[in-house]
Amino acid sequence: MSDTFRDKLPNPPAVIFRQPPNLRSLLVRAKLPNHSGGEIKGCFKTHSAQCVTCTSLKETKWVRSFSTGQKFNTFHSITCCTQGVVYLVNCLDCKKQYVGETGGELRIRHRGHRQEFRKANTPLGKHFQSCSNFELIGVEKVHNNSKTTREAVELKWIYRLNSFAPVGLNVKDATCSL
Repeated sequence: MSDTFRDKLPNPPAVIFRQPPNLRSLLVRAKLPNHSGGEIKGCFKTHSAQCVTCTSLKETKWVRSFSTGQKFNTFHSITCCTQGVVYLVNCLDCKKQYVGETGGELRIRHRGHRQEFRKANTPLGKHFQSCSNFELIGVEKVHNNSKTTREAVELKWIYRLNSFAPVGLNVKDATCSL
């Protein structure tokens, strides 16, 4: 190295060998591409002609608390056939909300609620005897489909949406689930 360069570069440059590209380096990547964007998040109808649940199901990517006005995004793709779901029933007449959970398919639980509406043997059934305008929204899919986990996620959404009576329609004692 000449004296002029030595004055301008106090430390000598490091020389590093880099292997030229070969067939393996051209075909194989060190990092796999991210394909997680394939699942569209939100609550969606199956658009089946026989599905009674889809007539009540609201297609949306978020839920809003009627009492606080807060908006929450959904993080999973949910249809009437999804199992292990925490769901929301919005009464559109009086702006009250009910949060529930099911380990089975959402459409089967919706069928149970429709029977409750006719019999009026639960607080939710009694409410919908006087109000008949409602919508159903799948809020969160619980991947660990155990009853304890679903109830904990249900309670989280009851608090988030502030759906305890008298503001909402949930009358379950929260201290039992904690």
